[in-house]
Order: sequence, then structure tokens, then C-alpha cells
Amino acid sequence: MMLTLDRFRDIHGDPATWSAADIDAYTVLGEITPPPPTLYSYAEMQSIAADHLASARCQQAVADRLAAAGHDTAAGIWVRDARESRQLAAAARHGWPYYEAWINGW
Repeated sequence: MMLTLDRFRDIHGDPATWSAADIDAYTVLGEITPPPPTLYSYAEMQSIAADHLASARCQQAVADRLAAAGHDTAAGIWVRDARESRQLAAAARHGWPYYEAWINGW
């Protein structure tokens, strides 16, 4: 089993009770262990981006039909949703960390 930062904390308990050597070991472990994998891979994020773009096209088509029928308020709502889908697609193209930050407003 690979030693991770979480596993190290489980083994050594409360950091307030660690010795200087434990703190040094934890620091070194943090520098050499790989970061946890992202929730979605780059390829999956590209697929999500394509889905958001498809959704944006459909939403824009509904907005256009509503505007043509004179329903300006409803059309405006659909236009706003289409814009948000395009923004989500742009964020998804950059990968999970960027997409997550955009969704959470960071």
C-alpha cells in the first residue's frame, strides 16, 4: 500500500503531538507523493464541453422561436441559459479544476 498524506495522518494521529521528525517526514511525503487524480479526465471534460455546446445550440433555437413568436421575456430566459451553457463549455475545455472553479464561483 502506498503511503499517502491521509494515511500518514491516520498512522501518526493528531499533528499537534508530532515530533520534529514526523513533521519533516510529512513535509517530504507531501513533496514526493503525486496529487490525487481529478474527478474527470481531460477527455471526459472535452465530452462534457461538447454536451454543453449542444445544449447551448438547442437553447438558442428555442429562444429564437420564442422571440419570433413575440415572447420576449421567455426568449430572454432561454438566451441567458444558452449563454451560460456556452460559458460552461468554455470552462470544461480547460479541464476539471477550471470547470470546478467556474461552477463554484471561485
